[in-house]
Amino acid sequence: MKGHKMLSNSEVAVFCEQSGMILESGLSMLEGISIMEEDVEPHNTEYKKMYEDMRMCLEETGIFHEALTKTGLFPSYVIQMTKIGEETGNLDVVMKGLAAYYEREENTMQDIKSAISYPLMILCMLLAIMLVMVVKVVPVFNQVYEQLGTQITGPGAVLLKAGEALKQYWIIPTVLLCVFVVGVWWLLKTTKGNVALRRLTGKVFSTKSIVKRLNSARVSSAFSMALQSGMDYGRSFDMAATLLENDEETKQKLMNCKEKMFEGESFSKVIRETEIYSPLQSRMIMIAERTGEADQALSKIAVQIDGEVTADIQNFVSVIEPTLVIVLSVLVGGMLLSVMMPLMGILSVIG
Repeated sequence: MKGHKMLSNSEVAVFCEQSGMILESGLSMLEGISIMEEDVEPHNTEYKKMYEDMRMCLEETGIFHEALTKTGLFPSYVIQMTKIGEETGNLDVVMKGLAAYYEREENTMQDIKSAISYPLMILCMLLAIMLVMVVKVVPVFNQVYEQLGTQITGPGAVLLKAGEALKQYWIIPTVLLCVFVVGVWWLLKTTKGNVALRRLTGKVFSTKSIVKRLNSARVSSAFSMALQSGMDYGRSFDMAATLLENDEETKQKLMNCKEKMFEGESFSKVIRETEIYSPLQSRMIMIAERTGEADQALSKIAVQIDGEVTADIQNFVSVIEPTLVIVLSVLVGGMLLSVMMPLMGILSVIG
């Protein structure tokens, strides 16, 4: 199925959750994939083909991560973690961990979409109102000025000329609007667009705490899954680093931690020096490491950070909403005043 679009975060989460349940029930992945293939609706040809490819690969090799690779639909992180789960004999734990991870990723992406969708809607309203003002309303005022034997001057004249230009070259704003709408749809509704939106968010807000904490949650989830699957710390750092595409600083810190661990320092000590976590979270990891429950602590930290990020995004939306409404009101009011104030002056003189 190579050439088809990648599975979304929610689809990957559901698949991993089902796989985990199958393994926990004692069935083999070949039996489980066969069951899932039978349950797919006949009209859903893409899923039918995906499960068929996986079943055939499992019948030939019996290796689950190769079956995932053959479909071309799963993220490389899922394939790598699945391979490690098969090597260590903890595939059920890995699949459950991946389900939780991609469910949190989907929730975060939905929060980001919500934070972007409303401002975009207000922006579109603003542009639409300004377009109507410039193309329809200002020319009406211009006719009134002409009947009074004068002309619009100042900002009103600029708006009038802008409206005339839009009428004459209407094809240009129309094309730009279509490109904008298609671009927004692609960012919000497609899997590749979601990835691009996540990267764009990271680049625009790379120094902001919200993106840093999102990366901290990703690192926590990666470490938790890696340790639960039986992976050594060295490979755990490598796996965590693969998730930080837009944060080279944190990625380099993780690689430095890996080197220090090879020199004999403890995991909790080197991770504290990266300043990825708050002092309280670092202390929690240190205590958990001593009690042999570092994986559980890291999983809880990931959930905690995701909750904080969700709250921050909601706060951002609650602030941006009234701000955009105020900006909209000021701009529309300013445009009206730019054509009405001179008219009021003329009428007062006539009166």
